Amino acid sequence: MSEIASGGEVVGPARAAVKDTKAVKDATVVRGYPLVGGLVSVFRDAPGFMTRVAREHPGEIVGVKLGPMTIYLVTHPDHVQHVVQDWRLFGKSGGMFKATRPLLGHGLLVSDGDLWLRQRRMMQPLFNAKYLAVLTDLMVEIVDREVNLLVARAPATVDMEREMNVMSQRLILETMLGRGIDRNETASLNDELETALQGLNLRMFLSFLPNRFPLPGERRYRAAIAAIDDAMLRLVHDRRASGAAERNDLMSLLLRARDADTGEGMDDRQVRDELMSIFVAGQDATAKAMTWLWYLLDQNPEAEQRLRTEVADVLGDRLPTFDDLAHLKYTKRVIQEAMRLYPPAWMIPHFVDQEAIVGGQRIPAHSPILLSPWVTHRDPTFWPDPEAFDPERFTTERSAGRPRYAYYPFGGGGHQCIGNHFAMMETQLITAIMVQRLRARLVPGHRVVPSASVTLKPRYGMKMTLGAAAGTSEI
Repeated sequence: MSEIASGGEVVGPARAAVKDTKAVKDATVVRGYPLVGGLVSVFRDAPGFMTRVAREHPGEIVGVKLGPMTIYLVTHPDHVQHVVQDWRLFGKSGGMFKATRPLLGHGLLVSDGDLWLRQRRMMQPLFNAKYLAVLTDLMVEIVDREVNLLVARAPATVDMEREMNVMSQRLILETMLGRGIDRNETASLNDELETALQGLNLRMFLSFLPNRFPLPGERRYRAAIAAIDDAMLRLVHDRRASGAAERNDLMSLLLRARDADTGEGMDDRQVRDELMSIFVAGQDATAKAMTWLWYLLDQNPEAEQRLRTEVADVLGDRLPTFDDLAHLKYTKRVIQEAMRLYPPAWMIPHFVDQEAIVGGQRIPAHSPILLSPWVTHRDPTFWPDPEAFDPERFTTERSAGRPRYAYYPFGGGGHQCIGNHFAMMETQLITAIMVQRLRARLVPGHRVVPSASVTLKPRYGMKMTLGAAAGTSEI
């Protein structure tokens, strides 16, 4: 029986590991420094380090020693496809995923096996095109309001990362929980989430340490998770007590969702875990994608002008609708290219319990696997002049013949992000409405350096000056 996957992709039954012993070799292992392996390089510049390792071993799966642990870096599109499609073998039950449990629990983003399959089936209808179309008006209303707040502050210098965090936070919380969410409370929740994600990144790369091993910022990390727990569980309890039958936000839909086989719903803890998965994927990843987008537009004025021309031609001065999204084709390509160069999910961990063979290379049992869109998306084998910003890479003609997993900002296979269409719709709406009214220019001399947390962020923020878009009244 086939399994449902986001975006219409069908994933077949789980396959046993293919053990073709005729041409099998052990995966190469890069050992690095004594005792620590590549840990120093990872904490200094993880994306750069992983890119160097992959380029030194093109087409190979490479083991990288991190202290006593060896993670296996998988970046070739064919090998990525093998891993993401065999979701029962390459799961999320161990390795780096152990560190995510305190924050994400057993939500869809990090769950595995039968629990993941049950939750996926229950939640899939929440992200179909019909429901997304219903959400569009609410999303446009929220973005319009938030952009107006930015317009009112201009001309001003802002940290665009912070502003995109606030905007995407309001979007995901109001679509997830409904209108009327207290702004101060959500700002506090976002601050706690930032603290938790920073701590989580450290713990994922040190997942070989015991859970109770004291790491820097341990008390603050645990306090942040406790605050998130309190806030999210309180919201779930209040909504269940007040009734969810008449509301159509994501929380109410989660509370009403039922397993088709048993008729059972989710308990409060599972709802909390799913809300956190949606919040992390929908808020943090979108905010980072939009932050890098404004930076790339500033650096590529011809692409920015073409984007503005398309938005003006399609929308004029009016707000976008769901039907407009199909006509904002260049806008979508700009977003796709931004996520190629700066994928918010720069790494996607997996774990294999038993020995596996991928591309004729042996991966030992009980090994962490690391897929890296950052590395694959910049591979010159599949992306000529990979450092250049070129949205035309995503035209139908130029995409023809490119391997399916040369580009996977939302993961793939059964574990592909369930909200990928929601995220693209959200990002298109924000982009279109913002370019109608604003220009953003990088502050001269501001350093832009990618920093690999759980998502890819600018290490020093993104200081930009806001001004009026050409053709609008001066601000």
